[in-house]
Amino acid sequence: MKFIIKVSPEIIIKSKPVRKRTIRLLAKNIKVFLSNYLEEIDVHDTWDRIDINMPKTYDETKKKEIIKVMSFIPGIHNFYEVKEENFISLDDTFENIKDLFLDKIRDKSFVVRIHRTGSHSFNSMEAERYIGGLFLKNATNAKVNLKNPDETINIDIKSDKYFIINNKYNWIWWYPVSFQWKVLSLISGWFDSWVSTYLSMKRWCEVDFLFFNLWGKAHELWVKQVASYLWKNFSPNYKARFTTINFEEVVKEILTKINHKYRGIVLKRFMLKCACEVGQRVHLALVKWDSLWQVSSQTLSNMAVIDKASSMLVLRPLITYDKLDIINISKMIWTYNFACNMPEYCGVISDRPATKSEESEILEEEKNIDEICLKKAVETRKVEKMVDLLKEDLWELETSLDVVYLPWKDEIVIDLRDEEKIEKNPLTLSWVNILNIPFYDINSRFPSLDHSKTYLFYCERGVLSKLHTLYLKEKWFQNIKVLRYDNNKIKCKL
Repeated sequence: MKFIIKVSPEIIIKSKPVRKRTIRLLAKNIKVFLSNYLEEIDVHDTWDRIDINMPKTYDETKKKEIIKVMSFIPGIHNFYEVKEENFISLDDTFENIKDLFLDKIRDKSFVVRIHRTGSHSFNSMEAERYIGGLFLKNATNAKVNLKNPDETINIDIKSDKYFIINNKYNWIWWYPVSFQWKVLSLISGWFDSWVSTYLSMKRWCEVDFLFFNLWGKAHELWVKQVASYLWKNFSPNYKARFTTINFEEVVKEILTKINHKYRGIVLKRFMLKCACEVGQRVHLALVKWDSLWQVSSQTLSNMAVIDKASSMLVLRPLITYDKLDIINISKMIWTYNFACNMPEYCGVISDRPATKSEESEILEEEKNIDEICLKKAVETRKVEKMVDLLKEDLWELETSLDVVYLPWKDEIVIDLRDEEKIEKNPLTLSWVNILNIPFYDINSRFPSLDHSKTYLFYCERGVLSKLHTLYLKEKWFQNIKVLRYDNNKIKCKL
């Protein structure tokens, strides 16, 4: 089995040197992405496509994962799942493939499409007619329809080989990641910042993350969890960094010293000032999640005033997107459930915020704050490699939370995994009551449970269980523990 990758049309139209370099980079990225799932994978790039030969360890159980991974790789236009065989003759080819298609075309219309290259005694059209006639003769109640068939049989004949195309997967991710520039993406944890970050990755940027922590450790851990997901799925070949700036003191200053209607604008100006201090040495631009007129601070006049605080170019990938567009993209890239379940940390909310501000008014307000607090926030920032993200934080959580390795009979286990993972590897704890509540529903459903009971949160890696336990404990729920249980290694204990 192999996959044939067709690269993005935006790559194909480039000059020969750029095209060659970009396809080579895309092939390298594909190998990096897939190396986490398969060993000894063979990736070979050509002038207009990339071939991936699956190793002997590849089987149907890994097929779904491989297809999902390749659907996430920027630079791929579409890809085909194909079967490769030695070409002997058209009759031999038909005998080898007939069992794959005869049932599919029964009582249906079909067409055979053949793309031929190399030296043969026939051309592509003659091959289509010959093999199509054999299918028509052997299939039950099948008929040929050249324009609008129910089924299409695709065959590529290349010299002494032929390829049967089983499935085609369409996707458009534009350029490969790490094609040109480094940018610093400001992230908050809600829908918009993740989508703007993804769109920057989609448009060939090397993306680092910058998070302004306004409301404590739980907020930071939630954001790190999603950032780690985005990086692992869309940009693992780039050695990205995650920077955290503690902004709690800055928020206190704004709340006590800035006129209520200008607080949101001042907050974003201060964020840009700090972002420039962090990013100006290695990054060419900042990425923000603003969408025109989505909130008061995102009017044209307010964004113009906010941007004057920046000495760097500010990119806004979402500037013309509707909220529904943003949510639909978040569903497509699998960050929707993360965002829905993100604990609600209110920003610097203004009472009747200004929608049209003047720079002179904002500068006058900012005089009330000694910007030494900004300098201190930047100087005390924490910079982490994405590959190490959450390791230290989760160790701290491990020591601060109640962790158990086997539940007692009177305890209730809450499995936070989604249905697909539960079905694939169900918990084998026959002596306790197990509730299946996915992580994106637990915060809203947990308050309505019987709190005379003790609940054990479970997920396979322990990350989501710890984060949700921490968050709900901060909401004064103390009847929660973390369950560390290995379905495969620990024996049942009654």
